[in-house]
Amino acid sequence: MKNGYRIFDADLHTIEPDDLWSRYLDAPFKTLAPRPRPIPAAATYSSPIPRHEHYRVAAAAGYNAPSHLRAMAIEGIDIAVLFGTRGRHVQMHDDLDPPFADALARAHNNWTYDFCAHDPQRLKFAAQIAYHDVTLAVREVERAVEKLGAVAVIGNPNPVNGRHIHDPYFEPLWQTIEGLGVPVCFHPTGVWTLHDDIGRRFIDHVGARMITNAARNPLELMLAFASLVTGGVLERHPQLVCAFLEGGCGWVPWWLWRLDDTWEKFPEDIEIPLSLRPSEYFSRQCYVSVDAGEKYLADVVAAIGDTNIVIATDYPHRDSMFPDAIGSFIAREDISAQTKTRVLWDNVARLYAYTVECA
Repeated sequence: MKNGYRIFDADLHTIEPDDLWSRYLDAPFKTLAPRPRPIPAAATYSSPIPRHEHYRVAAAAGYNAPSHLRAMAIEGIDIAVLFGTRGRHVQMHDDLDPPFADALARAHNNWTYDFCAHDPQRLKFAAQIAYHDVTLAVREVERAVEKLGAVAVIGNPNPVNGRHIHDPYFEPLWQTIEGLGVPVCFHPTGVWTLHDDIGRRFIDHVGARMITNAARNPLELMLAFASLVTGGVLERHPQLVCAFLEGGCGWVPWWLWRLDDTWEKFPEDIEIPLSLRPSEYFSRQCYVSVDAGEKYLADVVAAIGDTNIVIATDYPHRDSMFPDAIGSFIAREDISAQTKTRVLWDNVARLYAYTVECA
């Protein structure tokens, strides 16, 4: 809790240990365990912006669960939903053998379950799945949600092996997630190893990292939402809740207007009948995360309201505003106290179907 507000972080990250896969992969795959290069401790807290001392403490502890709980206490976060970092990176390859890709996801989910076991009331997690084989993905979703208690499934906005997320191939996946009553949270990664990634356009060009860091996440999320709408996924699955995380929220009003405008002006281009405007699908079943310092949040609220926006601190990634993400958000004067309450708790609790009061 911070300054009287309950805080539910929709997107907080783990920094997985080097030996995760050698310890958690099933026996047949252990010889294939990824061996990440160790991250120098200084790299995780070095920045042009002065970093809080806790980064040094957390790095020394290997970003373990106690250090995360301490970071949450510093920020005032009551509950957080965890997303992987390295765990996503190792799966962002089109040419992975599907059973191996599935084994990587399974190992990561088992490790994250153990991580959250340090305080399961405060630490929740979104399940990782491999999009290389939909049958295996469905099986892992069911296992992670029903047996491990995952509160969400991570959606990959990029096509994998040329299959977009609205491809009929993925229908069993969306049907399963909808039936389980958990959201699918689309979250880009910081790598360009997939064949179809916006960042690949700038490889070996000046400014590649800056352009990609600024553009990848919002653009990939914009395209993911458009894919879900125009491909009829949201039409066919009205109870499928979708979130679009770590791309900011400023893109939403313009993109909804643009899609609505196209829907109205070019009806002949609509290949799958839609009963709603694109913006209405978003209002009905979608959420978007906001960074604490986003300049145009008040404009977004004025355009789409404040019931579909959730807070995300992104700790411990370098662009996080830790340790004052929540404090600076609460101090904003351009949004109301009611909006702060909704973004910091109410909307996140609704997104993740959380009903138990926080102690």
